[in-house]
Amino acid sequence: MSNGRLFSSYLALLSLLLCFIGSCRAKNNSLCITSSCGNINISYPFRLRGDPANCGHPDSIFELECKKNQLTLHTKSRRYHVQAITYSNFSTRVSDPGLDSHNYSSCLIYSYTDDDVYSSYVYLDSTSTFYVTFLNCLSPVANPLYVENALCGNTTAFSNSSRIHSYVTAGSILVSDLEESCTYDTIAMASSLAPWPSRDHNYSYAQIHDLLAYGFELLWYPALCTECDESKGTCSLEGNKIRCRHYCYEDTPLDELTFICKLEYYAVYLYIAALAVGALLALRFILGISCLIGVVVKGRKRQRMNKNENIEELLRNQVNHMPINYSYGEIKRMSQNFKAKLGSGPHGTVSRGNLRSGPLVAVKMLTESSLASDTEFIRHASAISRITNANVVKLFGLCIKGTKRALVYEFVQCGSLDKYIFLHGGKKPSLSLKEMFKISVGIARGIQCLHGANIFHLAIKPQNILLDEDFNPKISDSGLASLYSSHNHIMEAMKANKGKMGFMPPEVLYKNIGEISCKADVYSFGMLVLEMAAQLQSLNPYASKRGEVYFPSLMYYQLCEGKGLEIRGGEAEDDEEREMIKKMIVVALWCIQIRPGDRPMIDQVVGMLEGGIEVLHMPPRPFQKPMDYEECMKKSF
Repeated sequence: MSNGRLFSSYLALLSLLLCFIGSCRAKNNSLCITSSCGNINISYPFRLRGDPANCGHPDSIFELECKKNQLTLHTKSRRYHVQAITYSNFSTRVSDPGLDSHNYSSCLIYSYTDDDVYSSYVYLDSTSTFYVTFLNCLSPVANPLYVENALCGNTTAFSNSSRIHSYVTAGSILVSDLEESCTYDTIAMASSLAPWPSRDHNYSYAQIHDLLAYGFELLWYPALCTECDESKGTCSLEGNKIRCRHYCYEDTPLDELTFICKLEYYAVYLYIAALAVGALLALRFILGISCLIGVVVKGRKRQRMNKNENIEELLRNQVNHMPINYSYGEIKRMSQNFKAKLGSGPHGTVSRGNLRSGPLVAVKMLTESSLASDTEFIRHASAISRITNANVVKLFGLCIKGTKRALVYEFVQCGSLDKYIFLHGGKKPSLSLKEMFKISVGIARGIQCLHGANIFHLAIKPQNILLDEDFNPKISDSGLASLYSSHNHIMEAMKANKGKMGFMPPEVLYKNIGEISCKADVYSFGMLVLEMAAQLQSLNPYASKRGEVYFPSLMYYQLCEGKGLEIRGGEAEDDEEREMIKKMIVVALWCIQIRPGDRPMIDQVVGMLEGGIEVLHMPPRPFQKPMDYEECMKKSF
């Protein structure tokens, strides 16, 4: 026989021996003819009084009495009517012999005490039983939990002549929770498995009587564990079988061990040998796994090399329109290891740096999670680098190294627009009406340029509008949201663009409004212009308490009433300024229409801002039902 077959036979023998260690011994039932009483079958461990001694369990608690088709269980000092025996879970359902399910005037004989039950080794199943409490009260009680007990009020064995009012309630009651003038009379057990039609405490005495007549559950399997206990075993209920487990201890003399324990004693040596063989097999397995890991690592390394070759080939193909490809080391050097941080956002963190030639740059390290493929990233960077519009931040270069990706932009001196249109430290915004109008037109032109290159920004907000030394606007982070590979990450990136009023278009949250398109940038632009116009206007006193939802409607109302012409410091100086503020508000209201189809294209927005006031028409009122446009036009134009 070969060594392999010999070892297999050895393991089979060892497994057989170990199966006996700590084995379970099921109790064998005596073979007797099954009898019955009424509709209840009687079999092991139960027996009827008068049956042969070898039928059923010898313990007297399993002896039942059958009279007039009524099965009775006798305990130490009481008797109970047996309603059902469930052999699969070792339970017996019993009821008080004084109760008749067909006679609601029948009353309890016994009050519940656990001494009688426990002394007979029959345990109450606490998971399926609860208390029914009978009470005596000297005065009427107005409590929905207290059900009047007129039928058994003066007939139970536990009543007394001084009781005036009797009640019963389902469930135990603490002494501290008793109504005044009430005392305990009788406590009975009931089964939670009984049909109980009312669960909202709106029940009658008849229903409680039916509940008590149904009975409660007793578990009788512990009484079958006597032999197991005498043999120093551990008795337990597993499923529908009673198991007796035996365990061996080192301090027991060998000649006193049971047969099963002796098997375990001699099997220790076999067990040690098995451990040695198992260790050799484990060592062989570890060596095999190590070789497999080496093969996988080598394959992945080759895959990364092929990937890098593909990236380099793509960069060579895009050389005519490609920004500078920096290494990650160059990115760290130009940003001085990202020390001078300018800010952070949903797409990454921005740090200030210097090129070798001297100009300042902004280095943006992109987040690593769920970004698009390297090919899409390179193509997108190539598309952005082709844009040379004065209102779009110039892209100088990129870095792609594994999961690390960075973009190098031109540095815009005066920072973001939010520093100039929002209050900071109690300081008022410092931009004039003409400057804000120029900024609005510049932003629109920048978006127009992006849309012309089929690039959606999807993150228009004051923080992404940078101002140069002449306060000319430049759009930053162009199209970064589109670099995210999944729709959910695009949604998260856009949701992160919520500002003071919320620059996020409604179609981001409500798909039934429409799909995300270039009109999303138009909406965000409209909210941005509306915010700038709000900083210029002298609104009514209640305007300072405006909510985000109602603010556009407030602006619409002010314009229709001719109250939208004031700016900080007083009236607009001339017709030109009045036209500017009107244009900003009207164009913004057009841009923030709920449905994307109702918003103008960005080309139309630029035309409205650069055209005359006479060609503008009032848009529908945002977030509200349509109003009388002719009346509004007469008041505002």
